[in-house]
Amino acid sequence: MVVLAHGLEGRPDGRKATALKEAGFTVLAPDGRGKPLAERIIEVERLLQALSDIVLVGSSYGGAVAAVVASRHRARLRGLVLLAPALVWAEDPIDDPEAIVVPSDLPCIVIHGIHDETIPVAVSRRLAERSPHIDLRERDDDHLLRDSLDEMISAVRELGG
Repeated sequence: MVVLAHGLEGRPDGRKATALKEAGFTVLAPDGRGKPLAERIIEVERLLQALSDIVLVGSSYGGAVAAVVASRHRARLRGLVLLAPALVWAEDPIDDPEAIVVPSDLPCIVIHGIHDETIPVAVSRRLAERSPHIDLRERDDDHLLRDSLDEMISAVRELGG
């Protein structure tokens, strides 16, 4: 089972969710369009109340959602996949995005395009410095990771989604 937190301009039925479904995963993706970070976090947390053994995937703004949820609900997660996570804004409940760490016992793969002009790859590199157990995969891609959907699918498979 995969729970997907989509990006700021993404959709619950967008390209990443569709690719995961076409790869055979069961995907739950709450609709975060137009909602602030705190509200998106609450929606993902509500989903997790009835679930366990989940691979949580967060894309861009949804990556910030997923990082916060992972720190609060580690026990419900099998793994975490962050796609160009937007760990750059201080927005409730994140006071300091540079303080976010991935729980050390949570398998985590981060995929980030080296040509990302929206969220520079340096953001994920700093996350990897703070959370040295994560597997950072830099790709020849941009923020939308259009050419990295296979990498995303592989990451979810690796983590047992």
